[in-house]
Amino acid sequence: MRRSLRLYKKRKTDVVPLDLLIEILNRLPAKSVVRFLLVSKSWAEIIRSNGFCLTQPLRFLIALKTDTDYQKRRINFSFFSSSSLSSSSTTVSTSYLSRITIPSRLFSCHSYYVNGLINIGQIICNPCTGKYITLPKIVKTPTCNRPSLAMRFFGYDPVNNQYKVLCMFPNLEGQEETTPWSDFRVFTLGDKPKSWRLIDCGIPQSPYYSNGLCIDGFVHYIAHTGTRMSLMRFDLKSEKFDIFAKVSEHLRALWFKDNGSGTLINYHGKVAIAVQPLHHVSSIDLYVFEAGKQDFKERSFHNLPQLHLRMKGITHTGEIIFAPSYSRNEANVIRHDLKGASFEKIKFEVDANHQWFNESIYSMGYVESLMLL
Repeated sequence: MRRSLRLYKKRKTDVVPLDLLIEILNRLPAKSVVRFLLVSKSWAEIIRSNGFCLTQPLRFLIALKTDTDYQKRRINFSFFSSSSLSSSSTTVSTSYLSRITIPSRLFSCHSYYVNGLINIGQIICNPCTGKYITLPKIVKTPTCNRPSLAMRFFGYDPVNNQYKVLCMFPNLEGQEETTPWSDFRVFTLGDKPKSWRLIDCGIPQSPYYSNGLCIDGFVHYIAHTGTRMSLMRFDLKSEKFDIFAKVSEHLRALWFKDNGSGTLINYHGKVAIAVQPLHHVSSIDLYVFEAGKQDFKERSFHNLPQLHLRMKGITHTGEIIFAPSYSRNEANVIRHDLKGASFEKIKFEVDANHQWFNESIYSMGYVESLMLL
């Protein structure tokens, strides 16, 4: 027995070949793999190497804002994930991921999911582990005297495996809506010291208050550029800006009519915007952008089953998913079958400890991240 143990110790480096070890780790849940990062430096190098990635299907990420404590000024979020939607399912089971509690001052209604992490207000969270970090505090400067009006966009650079936040600030009191902004900063997750870096823009612009969209290492957003509106593109690798496409006058008028809403989405790998021109009308128009060109109308969706729906994206089977901007004690989305032109409600079975919630965030294409925060 002792002789066998000595032989095992001599050969233990060869007991599990590297390719087999990677295969084993690849099949484990992300929460387990994250723990193995702390086993040793060699294990951490294997897991963080470019050749290692978890094999996992794309899923939905559901974030429920629950039991807000106004006295302690705290907000709770519960995270769940679900399997991909099948064409026959109207009720989908979910898996509980984690729960976080954050100061209410850090919360805002804007949220961005990118490659396993989610940015909500002034925090970046890994729903898989329930850990989060707070973005660096913004200090007032002569060019940034209204930090509360900052606009933030979250993105992932797949080339350098880096997460970044792009932040912009209006710089003058009483400025016009189209007055160019001059303060642009970037925060790279994991950088030390933890701080914002000033960057040059080079293109006079005034970002419009809409959401952003990250595709293949580029953050897209709408901005005023001179006398027109444009779809801007920010390269997360080079940290350079350019005008990706033009916003047509027709789309601009439709968007601004009666304070309509617009949501940027990933439409078959292209940037598109879903516009609801009137809040009291149940219809959405979808416009698609192509590099160097002007947007074009792809299709319209009429007679939506309820108001205040937001288009979230497209499933792998080509169905359009809508989600309510407000929900109470129920987590659900609306699936639209393009072939049958029908709308179907999909209910997610979630167990939020029977706590009341009134806001929900739905993100498509969720994969668990190994990022330690």
